[in-house]
Formats: sequence, structure tokens, C-alpha cells
Amino acid sequence: MVKKKILVSLLTAAVTLTMLAGCGSGQDNAASNADNTGNTSAATEGNAADEGTEQAASTEEEVELTFGFFGDDPEAEMKMGLANAYMEEHPNVKIEFEYCSGADYLTKLQTWFSSEETPDVFALASDQLYPYKDSLLFEDLKPYIENDGCSEYWDMDSVEANWKTDDGRIVAAPFVSKTFAIAYNKALFDQAQIPYPTSDWTEKDMLDAAEKISALGDDIYGIRWGVRVPEFYRNLYGNMFYDVENTKMNVEGNEEFKATITMFVDSIQRGLAPDETDGVISTGGFETGKFGMALSATWDMSTYESAIGDSFQWDVVELPINEQFNTRWLTSFRGNGWCMSSKSKYKDVCWDFIKYMTTTEEAAKAAQSIGIPNFQPYVSSDEYLNDFGEGTPYNKSVFINMISSSTPFYNLGSFAQINDLTKADYQKVLAGDMTVEEMMADVQEQGSLIFDSYQ
Repeated sequence: MVKKKILVSLLTAAVTLTMLAGCGSGQDNAASNADNTGNTSAATEGNAADEGTEQAASTEEEVELTFGFFGDDPEAEMKMGLANAYMEEHPNVKIEFEYCSGADYLTKLQTWFSSEETPDVFALASDQLYPYKDSLLFEDLKPYIENDGCSEYWDMDSVEANWKTDDGRIVAAPFVSKTFAIAYNKALFDQAQIPYPTSDWTEKDMLDAAEKISALGDDIYGIRWGVRVPEFYRNLYGNMFYDVENTKMNVEGNEEFKATITMFVDSIQRGLAPDETDGVISTGGFETGKFGMALSATWDMSTYESAIGDSFQWDVVELPINEQFNTRWLTSFRGNGWCMSSKSKYKDVCWDFIKYMTTTEEAAKAAQSIGIPNFQPYVSSDEYLNDFGEGTPYNKSVFINMISSSTPFYNLGSFAQINDLTKADYQKVLAGDMTVEEMMADVQEQGSLIFDSYQ
């Protein structure tokens, strides 16, 4: 069983939010001891300590960096906006952008790593690391982090869980975390005379509410799963359907997986939720007001805020608790971080730029549009929890709470093939062409063959 819980240890002491210029007040230059092969050691004492990254980044020398990242238009604009702000503060630094959608970024990563040429600074999601974890194209950021005291600003347990490789390197600095929760339509709950859900609600509470809301009208659904079912049934109740560390299937006899598939199939066949497994959305989204609840990610919140407006009141709540297995549903977890190329000519400037993106309030405020900022002094503040701009207030702490009930997502290489196989069989179960038991037997057998083919 693979179940990786990433804990958030939010700061309990009051934090002075004016301490946002960087990781340490006296910044030694770890990068001054790095060569272009990626071998990095901690900064030596004496004169080297006076040559900090801040000084290097503000030198008159012209520096050109390449910056690779992914995102839809609003996310790309946010990241370019931060890079432009950095260039304004450092006029000698010129940053060239290379970006695309998240799906296309997988291809870019494959191209970069196969050609052994990555951008100087580039984005990586935690679910994208696995195939490249042994690559020496990543600069080890551990000496930089230790040298500049950045652990003061991040949850290092989470950093190590997501970005530490088997040989002890830390390959990315944390930017945002992304989790899921349930958004609910207060108007439909009121109409169905159902109390609003609370953090201790159960799976039965959720499905009962979905049934009552679905009965309100032919064009009303109790809940919307969207396209995320194949992402969630892998490990909803804490027994992953494949063993990641040993690359073996774990479907045979897996009662948690069987119960998960049965629950999702039953909710769709009963008409409580539409089948959108293939991404065909005929009903519109949660923002239409036709769904009592919706499985929703941190990045959905900006859409809800702008699209719903005053149409109806809504909020979010933690994923429910399954009483049979005595566990809260596990949200899939995605961490987004910034990596440095071990081949970069300007590692000191790269690190200074990465620090700006991960240890300043300015960057954290911008990052909250897509996820939970990893800059703890901001995310643990009342300012963050109550900052909605001109949007609708919602319970931001819900997404933070879900980090402690989360599971990693694997979607590349052999895992991608097994995910596709399982999705195809799941759709056969939905169509009535296969039983759950037959699906499990097939996924166990075919998945094992896929893992064996990668040996």
C-alpha cells in the first residue's frame, strides 16, 4: 500500500510579514561553489560568504535566463507577471519565456530531458518527477536552502516528501500545493431542506444529500465528479491499487478499491451524477447552479468566484469520511515547484529568482489564484485566509486541511498505461459490459504485464 500523507505544519507564532525579501538576512552564495556539471557544495567561510546571491543578481553584468513553465492563459500571465516584476527589480536580468498547457508540458519535459537541455529555471509538478528523479540535470537545491535558511519559510516535511530524490537531493523549491474538496450550492441545499455539510460529514451524508437534490428536477444533479473519477479511485480509501515502490499491482483482494469503483458507478447509474469520464461536459459546470455539489480543486476557485457572482451562494467543505474503512477520502495531491538546471551558467541568479518566486509575499499572493502558496508566513496569516480580492469568500482552510489527507498522483510511464487500462475497464463497468469483479481481475493481470514490460 502506498499512502503518502504530506503534513502541513502551519506556523503558530505570529510572523512579521515584512520579512519577505528572501530566505536569510545574510545570504551566502551557495551557487558560487557550483560548477556547470551540477556538483554543488555549501559555501565556504570567509570571503565567499560576502558574495551573496542578492549581490550577484544585482550586478551590472547582463544575464539571460530561460524560464519554462505550464498553465492556461491566466496562470501563464500570473507567472510571466512575477518574472517581469523580478526583471524590473533586476534590470540586468533578461528572462525568456517558454510555456505551454499542462498536457503539452509533459512532451516538453520529455524533449528537454532526452536532449539533456532544460531551461535555466523550469516548473515541475510533483506527479511529473518520477521518470526523471535520477537525472543529474537537476541542480541540487539542498545546499542553497540550508545556506540561506529557507526552511524557515517552507514546510520541509512536505518539501522532502515531494522533491527529495533517493540519493538525498532536493530538486525543486516549493511554489504551490493543489488539493481537492467538495464545493456545495447553498441554494440547492436550502431548497432540498438539507443542512450544510461540515468537516465531519460522512460519505453516506454526501450521497443522501445528492439523492435529495437530484429529486428537485430533471436538470438538477446532486453531485458532479467531472473527469476526476479515474484519478480518485486509485486510492480513495487508503489502499493504492498499485504498489509504486515495488511496481506491482495491488488490485486482487483490494476491498477498498472494489468499494470505490462500486460507489462511483452506482452514483452515476442512479443519476446522482453525470458520466463525464471522457471529458464530455453536456451539463455545464458547478457555476451553472445545476449541481448540489462538485468535486473541486484549488484552481477551480477563481472560476467559481468570477462565474457565479451573485447567482447563488456556495462554499467548500472537506472530502467526506467513509465509515466502512474509517478514513476520510484521500485527495490527490499536486505540488508545483521550481527547478534549476545543473548546466546553467548563472546559478546564483537562478537561485535568486527562485527565492523571489517562493519566499516573497508578492509571489504568494499571485500564486493563490491556482493553489495554496507554500510560503508559510503568508498562508498561515489571517490576510491570506480572508483575501478574496473582489471574489466570493469561501473557506480556504478546507484545502489546507486536505493536505493531511492526500495521496500522490502518478501519471507517466508504466503508471500512465495502467491508468488508461483501468479507465477503459471502468467505462465498461459503467456501460454494463463488465462486472466490478471482472474489471479487478483484468486490471490485476494486464497491469502486471505492463509493469513487467518496463523491467
